[in-house]
Amino acid sequence: MNLPKYCLDTHALAWYFMGRKTLSRIAKKIIDSIFSKKNNCFIPSIVLLEAFHISLKDKEFNFPTFLEKLRLKNIFIVPLDLKILSTSFSLPIQLEIHDRIICATALIHKCSLITKDSTIKKVPKLKTIW
Repeated sequence: MNLPKYCLDTHALAWYFMGRKTLSRIAKKIIDSIFSKKNNCFIPSIVLLEAFHISLKDKEFNFPTFLEKLRLKNIFIVPLDLKILSTSFSLPIQLEIHDRIICATALIHKCSLITKDSTIKKVPKLKTIW
């Protein structure tokens, strides 16, 4: 059986781990299902770098614990490669470089992207959920 596939933007994943109320009810439900192994999740490596950066500023965010929780068989850390770079290049100019990589990863892996970002939500052919 094929599980639904999701990709997570940095803020969605960080807010989930910090228990922030800014995370939407739908996003929380989907991320809960990922950590219950009911859905597959593709996390771009840039999201891990951004999460590391958040942990340097916010002591509430424990990066080693965060990494440990990502060690599930249904969570795939996606490295930056030529296919992602090529797809990133074709995305709208308004996107910042890290957002291009996140969007390209979701598009290539045919995932719905969990994001609140209004600019990302305008990317053609990209399904977003918030």
